Formats: sequence, structure tokens, C-alpha cells
Amino acid sequence: MSQNVMAVPTQRSTETISLPSYLPASEEPATETVEAIREGLPAEVLGWLKERLGLTAEELAGVIHISRRTMSRRKKEGRLKPDESERAVRLIRLYRRAAEVLGGPEEATGWLREKNFALGGETPLQFADTEPGARRVERLLGQIEHGIPT
Repeated sequence: MSQNVMAVPTQRSTETISLPSYLPASEEPATETVEAIREGLPAEVLGWLKERLGLTAEELAGVIHISRRTMSRRKKEGRLKPDESERAVRLIRLYRRAAEVLGGPEEATGWLREKNFALGGETPLQFADTEPGARRVERLLGQIEHGIPT
């Protein structure tokens, strides 16, 4: 799998996040992201997310709202459906933002998997299983970035 390397400025490191080549390097222009979602991302993005976020197949299936059986079927078919792609892009967006705010990929993964009082005791990944939840997690990251108590 070929990789694009996107430099993500961080507070504590100069680490980069390697993104698969089929993902837009950023969400701008938005048309590229929308086109990728409409086309359906390659199913290998599931493995990429699983690895980067340290999730089991069951955890990933829960966060993107598909069954493990459907995940297996998508891997065989080679593509996700647009709604599944949109949820995968949501997770990638949060991972990128968390890495930017918290200092790198490892810090992002740890924070996304840790229970958070500000999210009612859920992990940011659990809370972000819907778009409004993901927006709340992004606001929380913004508060952290600007030193606002959470």
C-alpha cells in the first residue's frame, strides 16, 4: 500500500502521520474528500484505522456502525459504501486533529482511547460514533489546544 506523508504540526514533536495514498492529504479542497466518500474508500482503510487507533476488529466495527461480518464482506468486495466511508473519514479527521493538538500519533491514539469525564465517561472514540458527537470531541480538542479547562 503506498503512503502519502502529511506533516502535522504538533506541540511536542515533528512527527508525521502517514496516510494511505487514496485519502486526500487534507480536507481541503472539500470536493476531493466528498468525491472519495461518494466513490467509497478502499476497504483497506479499515486495517489502517485498526492499526493506527489500536482497535480490535470488534471495536472498529462498533465505532463505524457495521458488523464484523459486513467488515469482512467489504474487505472481499474491496470498497466501503459511502456512509461507511464517511464514518471512516470522520475517525481519520479526529485522529489528525488529536495528533496536531496533543503532540503526535501515539498521544492521539492514547487520548482517543481513554475515558473522558467531559464526555460523560466515554472515550472520545465512543463518543464520536455520530457526527454531533465527533463535533463535540473536536470542540474539546480546541479547548485543550487553547488551554481552556474542560
